[in-house]
Amino acid sequence: MNIMDFVKPYLTDALMQKASGWLGESQSGVGKAVSAILPTIMSLILSKSNNKGFVDSLSGMVGDSRLDHSSILNNIGSLFNNDNATSPVGQLGSSFLGGLFGDKLSSVSSAIGQHAGIGSGAVSKLLGAVAPMVLALLSKQSAASGGLSALLGLLGGQKASLLSMVPGAISSVLGLGGGAATAASSFAANVRETEPESSGGWLWVLPLVAALGFAGWYFTRSHDAPAPTLPAASAPVVTPAEPVAPPAAVVEPIAATVPGIDLGAFGERMLPGDVKLNIPANGIESRLIAFIEDASQMVDTETWFDFDRIYFETGSSTLTAQSSEQVNNIGMILKAFPNVQLKIGGYTDNTGVVDANLTLSQSRAESVMAAVVGSGVDASRLKAEGYGDQFPIGDNATEEGRAKNRRVSVRVTAK
Repeated sequence: MNIMDFVKPYLTDALMQKASGWLGESQSGVGKAVSAILPTIMSLILSKSNNKGFVDSLSGMVGDSRLDHSSILNNIGSLFNNDNATSPVGQLGSSFLGGLFGDKLSSVSSAIGQHAGIGSGAVSKLLGAVAPMVLALLSKQSAASGGLSALLGLLGGQKASLLSMVPGAISSVLGLGGGAATAASSFAANVRETEPESSGGWLWVLPLVAALGFAGWYFTRSHDAPAPTLPAASAPVVTPAEPVAPPAAVVEPIAATVPGIDLGAFGERMLPGDVKLNIPANGIESRLIAFIEDASQMVDTETWFDFDRIYFETGSSTLTAQSSEQVNNIGMILKAFPNVQLKIGGYTDNTGVVDANLTLSQSRAESVMAAVVGSGVDASRLKAEGYGDQFPIGDNATEEGRAKNRRVSVRVTAK
């Protein structure tokens, strides 16, 4: 399972706008710089993975008490400001960069700046913001993989793929080799620098997609045995036998394409706080609002509402731009009803490997949660859990039933 299916939604268009304003550089340039920074860092880490001294030092940083990976990943925007440089986690990131790049750090910053068309000073600040994020990701995945050494061992085969993503000039400065120059242009072309979306689609090939691939996402879960009772508005999602990187040009909908789903007519709906939505009569938004506003409807563990207009790239948990409308609508509903809290559940059919299905369902639930958080909702109001092929609502013996079982749903946990 690749970690970018989890981290990508946090790197939203809004975050890049913030970084652009902070640095005084173009948003496209900032995106291009980040797209070069991440494979460069991960390529160097894997290149040094046979160096016991380096691995021991990195392991100490990953396990440092200052590095609360949950806090960092839930508030990545806090890294993109001048105060980060003097914060404990910023200082840890600075030590990480020093140990990684040594006396080549300045030259690397200049090369990235030339590649992205932004100043080397801005690149230095970006490196300072990205470094703690990478450490947080390593910390989270090391915990799931039995330690940093075990994680790096699993990722060793990804080195060549990462090197192909490092722009040639940067690779030359670091002596990485790998013929990255020819691959860099195609990689950069895949960065959607101007497409606004809350799910972070501007970096669909962000390089950690290969770098931190195999760690599981389903540790530390609570199971409250949901049993959805509402009609499913679910997706013809292809669950792979093994987690694989998604073909970029193909998307699969969790949408109203399943037989028997009728969203009804779209219409304007006013909510408290002068929140105005344009939503379908039978869509998740209308049903969720009705449940929230009906005082006789009590919060329970059985009443779930299925998303009907969100899309993932095939075999992954990467939300596409088309998903932003419904994700933003859920965010607006939460803003209109500030006492409401939600749990997001991910589900698959029973095709393929059980553990892979469970991992994919967790990753998709987390992606949707991250996208809602990206719309301006406090993360403390949301939880995400993947249930794999548990709790089917359709017959897995038929394609229509399997399509119903492949879904992402929400239930109200407080109102």
